[in-house]
Amino acid sequence: MIQNIPHTGVPSPYALAELIVRRKIDWQSVPNRPALLEEIFQTPYEDLFDPDNGSPLYIDQKRNKEGKVSRIQPQLSQSTVSDIYGKKKRESVSNLAELVAAFGDQQLADIPVRAVAAGRFGRIVLELEESKLAREVRLSNLFDKELIDILYPKFHLGYHPDNMSWTDTGRFYNEAAEFFDPIQGAVGDCYLIAALSSVAWSRPFTITDAARATGSDNESFKHRITFYNNGQPQNIEVTDKILTRNGSGSTAFCSSKESGETWPAIYEKAYAKMRLGEVSDYPSIPNIAGGDPVGASAQLTGLSPTYMWHSNFTAAQVLATVQSHSLNGRTTSPITAWTHGSGAEGDVAYHDANIVAGHAYSILGSMRRYEFRLDRVNISSHLTLPEIPITVPPIPHPLFALADRDVAYAKYDYSRSDLLDLIPVKGATPVDYLIVRNPWGYFEGSGPSTTTGNYQARDVDWLRTIPLGSDGVFAIEVNAFHRYFAGMGFVS
Repeated sequence: MIQNIPHTGVPSPYALAELIVRRKIDWQSVPNRPALLEEIFQTPYEDLFDPDNGSPLYIDQKRNKEGKVSRIQPQLSQSTVSDIYGKKKRESVSNLAELVAAFGDQQLADIPVRAVAAGRFGRIVLELEESKLAREVRLSNLFDKELIDILYPKFHLGYHPDNMSWTDTGRFYNEAAEFFDPIQGAVGDCYLIAALSSVAWSRPFTITDAARATGSDNESFKHRITFYNNGQPQNIEVTDKILTRNGSGSTAFCSSKESGETWPAIYEKAYAKMRLGEVSDYPSIPNIAGGDPVGASAQLTGLSPTYMWHSNFTAAQVLATVQSHSLNGRTTSPITAWTHGSGAEGDVAYHDANIVAGHAYSILGSMRRYEFRLDRVNISSHLTLPEIPITVPPIPHPLFALADRDVAYAKYDYSRSDLLDLIPVKGATPVDYLIVRNPWGYFEGSGPSTTTGNYQARDVDWLRTIPLGSDGVFAIEVNAFHRYFAGMGFVS
């Protein structure tokens, strides 16, 4: 793949799910978010975050051999399930010929095989994917005409989708712009939202409210947002009005984590007006899906972009770059990163790490932790310790991070505080992590390459504590970051 400028863009599944069901969902109170997303998207949760799995989040994306993503309005089949399967039920299939007919395809080779396993007595167990036609029918049930018209507006003056209105919903910001404020909506502009978060975090005086009155009622104002194209400033004026659903007052597009705050939505609106050349106050925001997070950071700040594709740099070089643009573990230059277009492209399994393919993230900084290992060799000299019968792997003491191979050799309950002074420690291994934020505000990375607890960094002149595993923020070991992410970049 030609490595030049990244082009990423995948919508938030949470905002898109709300558009599909036509109502606001309180995701904080949903006890099982994966199960609800599966139900709404009619797709296994583990298949949602990689286009290779036929995820509806990537329904409009076509990627060429250079890695450039084209966004094309999907042309979905108008067939029904009965049109595909007819009167023959798949349960009545008795041979491969009937299998082809039941899946609605003309050839056996057109039926994708997901998994093959050996059954009892020489039998073969197959897990088959749905056919291409069946997938189109399923997606057409999700993306009806009204939703298609919202997400794929025609290019004309003003954007006024059905059942939505441009309204003034609050204040520009409550106190100041903060990194956790921008929450991406149902548009694939993660590149912009990640850039907004990185700029608000590392350049806190960049996002300010320059406004002027447009009436005497103390309610009519316009905000002047300054962007930079090739280093040259371009002022865009927009009103406080953002696009909301009729009745609920909520928006399907970018919003703020803080209730009543509108600056992320206003910046998204102004960016759409600038990028699309819109002269009215109502730009077609869905048409800015797909873009470059480093380029967006440059447009927000006027600084020069630098790109680092990970295939050209080691993990140590990536870490050193982040640290060279940080102070006390906190980035002082806006840094963003992007993942591979698919797991196959990067030879990684994104569903195993809760990381999204073709997506942009913010980099907030780095931190180092020490993992302590028990000295298995010298434990033998303490075999006179009373054995404590256990039926499950022992729970390590908080000071110790036991690898799975260490747990397998454990004979004693090392969580016993009265025995800790008798158990030898071999040493501590430093582990470096990068602090990453998903602009969705949810769906933090997970798995053995991440860690829990808090990330602490000096936010200019005070110490900020950020919980890991919430608000989209997580810590990922630098080697895993290098593997899962295609590249990163900064502006300075």
